[in-house]
Amino acid sequence: MDARTADFLGLIDQAMAAAGADSRQGPGVLAALRSLRGQIESGSLEPSRGVVTLGLARHVADTASSLASPLLQAVGELERFYLERYQR
Repeated sequence: MDARTADFLGLIDQAMAAAGADSRQGPGVLAALRSLRGQIESGSLEPSRGVVTLGLARHVADTASSLASPLLQAVGELERFYLERYQR
């Protein structure tokens, strides 16, 4: 496994931990994160090309009680990594 993939999976694990602690949003976000993890592990995740997002940050932000939400922050980091480092 290359370093980029390992870093991406680490960010997914952090987001999953934050989702597990969020009883309101957690279940739906956990399912999306599990799916994303499977796509990365199988090599089927399409690159962002610097413009496509995962859609997770918007979903979480729409229902977050605070912009300081640990889940929103973790998902934001995941989206940023995808946009900046998962272009190909």
